Amino acid sequence: MTTWLKCHYGFADYRPAFDRFEEMFNAMQGPRDMMMISTGLPGETTVYLSLPNQKLAVAYPGFEEVQLADLPIEATLLIGDQDAFQAHFASCAAIDAKIQRAAISARLRQE
Repeated sequence: MTTWLKCHYGFADYRPAFDRFEEMFNAMQGPRDMMMISTGLPGETTVYLSLPNQKLAVAYPGFEEVQLADLPIEATLLIGDQDAFQAHFASCAAIDAKIQRAAISARLRQE
């Protein structure tokens, strides 16, 4: 089962986590369900990791486990399969759009 982790980086450099993830990703021959993504700008970046096995999380101290619902709607792929990334985040955007339309409809009915 896929495990998602996240870590906030202020001005700290996430290069050590990037290098570790890249090495693991390549050693595992690039699993589709393994990706490293980021949100934000330099100085306020949040990095998310998708790992195919929860046991691999020990390699990433400082990262905390998060649920699918806690993932961002938009992100930048740093390492991973582009097709898997696009499929995941396209479905997140579609769900978010449905939620927003339902909220607007509810608000209009109240007025």
